[in-house]
Amino acid sequence: MTTIVRDGQGAPAGGPTAAAARWQATHVHYAGNADPMIVHGIAPLVRDLRERGLVERWFFIKYWLEGPHVRLRLLPAAGVDPELVRSETRAALTAFLRRRPALYEADADGLADLYHRMFLAEYGQERWDETYGESGMPLRANNSCHEMPYEREYGRYGGVAGVELAEWHFEVSSDLVAGLLRTTNVHVRTVLLGLAAQLSATMCFSFLGTAERVAKFLDDYRTFWETTYQENSDEYHESFDKSYARMADKLAERVAAAAEVALDHASAADSDARRGWASHCADLRDRVAELARAGALEFSRGPVADVDGASAILLSSYLHMTNNRLGVSILDEIYLSYVLRRAVLDLAGSGALR
Repeated sequence: MTTIVRDGQGAPAGGPTAAAARWQATHVHYAGNADPMIVHGIAPLVRDLRERGLVERWFFIKYWLEGPHVRLRLLPAAGVDPELVRSETRAALTAFLRRRPALYEADADGLADLYHRMFLAEYGQERWDETYGESGMPLRANNSCHEMPYEREYGRYGGVAGVELAEWHFEVSSDLVAGLLRTTNVHVRTVLLGLAAQLSATMCFSFLGTAERVAKFLDDYRTFWETTYQENSDEYHESFDKSYARMADKLAERVAAAAEVALDHASAADSDARRGWASHCADLRDRVAELARAGALEFSRGPVADVDGASAILLSSYLHMTNNRLGVSILDEIYLSYVLRRAVLDLAGSGALR
């Protein structure tokens, strides 16, 4: 069964590369829709830092711990004064929060139980007791920035080499999503889910190749999230089926197109963005395979040298984090994996996919 491996270890014995110590992390707590902050606050900052040669890599994620926030990670270029990058980041984000503050506070009481359940699913009871105990999780101040340590997830991404590959991929994913947030109506739910479905299908077929493997992966992926977060989505499956029936033809068309471009049969009708994403996913897949064959991937449960096994483990996390950047919820991921699997199976049954 496909799983998303959670981090359960520090840096491997070989130690991280010199670049690891240079990474900077800023958490921007923002109780409103974070997309405008990414488009009008973070993206312009990153563009400026890149143009000035101050950073060599970046990415972002959306997170919930101690309140909704965006985690911005920046890797200052070698030889650049890290304090310069830090001060530029602080100034740009503070200026954005002054211009466009989130106007509503997070509902601490209403979120307490949800965040508690999410923490237990992610980290476990022991860490909750060590970190918060009976007093519970506090929420950080809205419209505030916090310089935090960047804790690399070695156990989740396969050790030092796996984390560095993930960081390379995360930059591409962050650039893509930041562009989509700027140029598309991602705030419209159908647009959001449509984009997520296309990106997910392209990545799945790039990594796994066949309809049978993609369908199995999507089934495992859905089951993982349903089990981990105790989402009672079995009762939703009937509504998922009804939703799929209404859009089956259109979704099948999108999935078939994603499979086509992922398997190097792109047509002139494919957008540059979709071709670019498919090309990146193929490159990422090949790099994962190279690391696996070299025995360079070590997860929290031990090393994985099998290419198919390593690919499935990492695909789960890569897929989830791109959806995270788009703003797709866990329940929406469950829904998408369910209907995408149905589309893949229907296409395979009709002979349109193999």
